Amino acid sequence: MKKRLTFLMVCLMMILSTQAKPIKQTTNKMDWWNEAKFGLFVHWGPYCLYGGVYDGYRQQHGGAEWIMNRCKIPVSEYRTMASRFNPVKFNAEDLVLMAKNAGMKYVVLTSKHHDGFAMFKSNASRFNIVDWTPFNRDVVDEVAKACKKYDMKFGLYYSHAQDWNNAGGATSRKLMTEGWANPDSAYIDNFTKEHHGAWDYRQLERSFEDYIHEVSIPQMKELLTRYKDLAVLWFDTPTNMNDQLAQEIHDLMKQYPQIITNDRLKRPNFPGDYKTPEGKVPKPEDVKGVYWETCMNIGSSWGFKSWENNWKSTDDIIRTLLMCAARGGNLLLNVGPDPMGIVPEPACNCLVGVGDWLKKYGEVLYGTQRSEMYPTWGECVRKDTKKNSMLYLCVYDWPKNGQLNLDGSFKVKQVSMLKDGKKIGFKQSKNNLALNLNGFTPTEKVTIIKVELRNKLPEIKLQSNSEKFFDIADDK
Repeated sequence: MKKRLTFLMVCLMMILSTQAKPIKQTTNKMDWWNEAKFGLFVHWGPYCLYGGVYDGYRQQHGGAEWIMNRCKIPVSEYRTMASRFNPVKFNAEDLVLMAKNAGMKYVVLTSKHHDGFAMFKSNASRFNIVDWTPFNRDVVDEVAKACKKYDMKFGLYYSHAQDWNNAGGATSRKLMTEGWANPDSAYIDNFTKEHHGAWDYRQLERSFEDYIHEVSIPQMKELLTRYKDLAVLWFDTPTNMNDQLAQEIHDLMKQYPQIITNDRLKRPNFPGDYKTPEGKVPKPEDVKGVYWETCMNIGSSWGFKSWENNWKSTDDIIRTLLMCAARGGNLLLNVGPDPMGIVPEPACNCLVGVGDWLKKYGEVLYGTQRSEMYPTWGECVRKDTKKNSMLYLCVYDWPKNGQLNLDGSFKVKQVSMLKDGKKIGFKQSKNNLALNLNGFTPTEKVTIIKVELRNKLPEIKLQSNSEKFFDIADDK
């Protein structure tokens, strides 16, 4: 009996010893993000009810999601409008499937924008879609479940500093002329100057520090504890943030090391995991060696604008995707649903076209990396396998003499058209690869040529952050 107990004790000690060993981290949290390349940004809230128009005047500047600030809508008036928000045609699965069919791999939804309205049930503020509206549904939760169902990574945008409805939140100052021709513009501009951008006394009823502790951090905790599979937390406009408050949020995020964060918590001391250029693809030298993601509108406004007439085309988006891939970044493409919860038809049509193109040519995007080669005739995208590298030449300007040149020293195995696999003749010299395109005719706006190498090119090492950061359009 004694021997048996000794044996059991030894077994138990072995089990406990095994359990006590730390689990080896085998993946980088950025790996899926690097593979994905293409995501959907969704700006949606009660600002869509205005559609960029206030009191009969079109908002003069900025995205329509900024209408409360730029038109200086009183808190009580905006809250009354928000109480009518009832997007009965919204379907989270339709939204996520639209993104998936467009070739996107992740969704980042605005959980709370600068207007302070939470698109989720929150105990920190009743100004949320469940408690404040007849809709009475948790949009964040519905999108989270749809992403899980359709195997899409789920991320959330959260305005951590600016909040124009919950007292104490930061209010970035904008002149009245950016909204509409208010006859009291001079008085309002003087008021906002004296009150750090605020235009309503109700915004001044609490300190900024109290707002962070009573609304911002509690709401982030609500989201972080509810969604264990949250992949991205996207901060924005760190207006009025100081290092002490930013450190508290940073310490909170340490409890969730799997979540990727951007560089907008507080600059420059809290650089996050990646850079966020806005509205354009950066120059190669500005993103050298760093993770980055361009956020861009499919139209001219982040939030729904009823008079939108500047939609990007499918070709525009494809070209932007290839430029991002060639420079090693992602594209987070934004749509703004209307008051009923429907994404405008021009945006949907554009995404259908992008999805059709990626079904044929997706290998030129997914799992690729920067090539650090920037030819004048188009883009060059790199992809590595375990044994070798591939170069995808994205040709916009077809050579008149039928010869396409790529500077560099390569060991080429074969060259072919990605569309149909037809082989292309080539010649190699010490510092140049010349492709013979005579006999080929471009049939699309971009022609993809696949260059398969015999070897793997030298590794391009990245870091998660740097001193370099990009302007935020509305953070002043």
